[in-house]
Amino acid sequence: MEVATCLGLVLIWVLAANLPLLVADRWRRAAGYALVPLGVPILGYVTWQAGPVWGLILLAAGAIMLRWPPLILWRALLHPGQGRGNKGLSGPAE
Repeated sequence: MEVATCLGLVLIWVLAANLPLLVADRWRRAAGYALVPLGVPILGYVTWQAGPVWGLILLAAGAIMLRWPPLILWRALLHPGQGRGNKGLSGPAE
């Protein structure tokens, strides 16, 4: 029963993650940021019921589906202080 519940929740989240592809471009990023907090409890539940291996597999699958929020976070961690607002204007103080 628990596995069926996990599978059902994951499938609903996957369907919800694919719905923004049908709407205008301006809503896609907002939908991606809304799907992350919705997916975290589902990911925790799946990890609790099915184990950490399945939790990591679904974490990777979710990151691939929502590629822009993890990609932006990765870039921010690699290049701190070079966010979108800077535009390369930060330099040594004179």
